[in-house]
Amino acid sequence: MYRRYLIPEHRSYVPNFGVYIKVPGAKGDVEYRATSRQLVLFCVERRKAWRMLQSKAGIVNKDYAAQKSILADVDAGKISKEALFTRGDQLLRDRLQPAVVAKPAEPRREPVLAS
Repeated sequence: MYRRYLIPEHRSYVPNFGVYIKVPGAKGDVEYRATSRQLVLFCVERRKAWRMLQSKAGIVNKDYAAQKSILADVDAGKISKEALFTRGDQLLRDRLQPAVVAKPAEPRREPVLAS
């Protein structure tokens, strides 16, 4: 079992203290909530289980495919770890947008059968 979340240099490192999430506040502003390493790892495990269930059902998760391609670029050195952490959401949005807008297909005409 890999324990990369314990290696500070790895991209999947989760510190024991100082992890937080952003939630919408009562007044519409952003509030920060502290969370534990265990809760982060539990959420990661649940996400993996959900994706496995989707794949068993034949559902292709586009977010997951985009995330895998981004992480492959980080591991290959094409994207820095700092860029991943600072603008990861933008990288994901860019990968999810279609590269080329396809022209709609022409409607098919049914052949006329002579009787």
